[in-house]
Amino acid sequence: MKIRAGGKIRRIVVDREACIGAQSCVVVAPGVFQMDDDNLAYVTDPNGENEDTVMLGAQSCPVLAIHLYDEEGNQIFPEE
Repeated sequence: MKIRAGGKIRRIVVDREACIGAQSCVVVAPGVFQMDDDNLAYVTDPNGENEDTVMLGAQSCPVLAIHLYDEEGNQIFPEE
């Protein structure tokens, strides 16, 4: 999913194979993340929260299943 221009984060990817359904991303950034019927996270609205909140949501994942990318396609979280 892509998010608005003007900031550092351009794309949000949830690795659904890595997701364990902890729901921490939803608690931190409910405007961006929700859980599906299989209790796996997905992006509902990439513009649903500010970038700081998106980053906190990604950082809250205990298995680092949320990856954030900049406009050049570089992974900015988790750091490689």
